[in-house]
Amino acid sequence: MDIHPCFICSKHSGEVPTIGGVIYENEHVSVSHVGIGGSECQNEYLGYLIIEAKRHARGLGDLTDEEASAIFIAANRMSRVLREALQAEHVYSYVRGDGVPHFHMHLIPRYDGTPEQFWHPVQLAQWPDAPRGNAEQIERICEQLRAAIGS
Repeated sequence: MDIHPCFICSKHSGEVPTIGGVIYENEHVSVSHVGIGGSECQNEYLGYLIIEAKRHARGLGDLTDEEASAIFIAANRMSRVLREALQAEHVYSYVRGDGVPHFHMHLIPRYDGTPEQFWHPVQLAQWPDAPRGNAEQIERICEQLRAAIGS
């Protein structure tokens, strides 16, 4: 049993606001852009999404088959939308699970022109010319992704 409240469960209950809000959700999964808080957000990697299980499940192996299916279908659809709507040339996906014990998957787009030495999800953030933005830019991207996923 976790002693501290779960950060992701707090997001889902509305206690922790996310910039741009929910982009896509169903009964098993929620997708949002990385970035919490309000206007103080100034330097987030644009298009960096988080796919979260709605039920508190610690990690792979703790998901039901229905949850796992919903998560990977969402990952596939959101990756397609990142490529089509934001012109990402590649989308990285990974699961770490060390920092927050609630299943979540990272989706990070790599854009055209990214130097090859930054072709890794961890290195992308170290690229000095990486596409970064503030809360307003993230809001616009989320609107664009919601429109694309709905069509």
